Amino acid sequence: MKIRPLNHPPGFISLGCLGYLIVIALLWGGCQGVYTALKNRKPLEITVSDYIAQKPNAEWVTLKDAQLNLLEAAHKERLGKISEIFIPVRPKGESTDGQVHILLSTTNKDIVAALEDLNKSSGTMKEALNAASRHADKIFMQKDVTGLIRFGIDSDDKTRDKLAKLDMKLAADFVILNDGAAPSLFGSMSMLGIGMLVGFFMLRRAGKSASAEPPPPPPNLPLRG
Repeated sequence: MKIRPLNHPPGFISLGCLGYLIVIALLWGGCQGVYTALKNRKPLEITVSDYIAQKPNAEWVTLKDAQLNLLEAAHKERLGKISEIFIPVRPKGESTDGQVHILLSTTNKDIVAALEDLNKSSGTMKEALNAASRHADKIFMQKDVTGLIRFGIDSDDKTRDKLAKLDMKLAADFVILNDGAAPSLFGSMSMLGIGMLVGFFMLRRAGKSASAEPPPPPPNLPLRG
């Protein structure tokens, strides 16, 4: 059974505290997006080696001379299917013995399909070899990668903690790069505007509700004979 206040129209359900959390998320995400877009007018081009040596003060980057090994990757699943892949990004020519400082988060359909096929074909050595030959260009990739470094509201602590517990040789300060992502000034300003508008109406409505509440009844006084 759902209970709604009498002064709400039929079908209206108050979000309560959840509504304020949504407004805060819109404002935070909008402000961060505007800041990122104004600060990063174009991606910073830097080699993976130089990025690891001294992480620059930039969120939109193009990592040059990158080496990606799909066999080192971890992934998320949703409804039994791979929804996101995290691939270690190493300097070109580096062995897999060193620490991983950068993870590439990707939902690329071709890479997802390749990893799913590799997982399904791991029953026998022959199946694994056949799958590896089919996806040789995806297993070991050397290319430049561009995207946004996750920070602030986009930094998912739960995901980071789960990744850190895996045997991926992750450095304590590893970063996650969202593959192909770019700042959006218009989208961020729209989010910020929506958050301000919704917040204004919620505060206005809360003020009206508070002023409309009837005064408390007077206390019962004892009768004197």
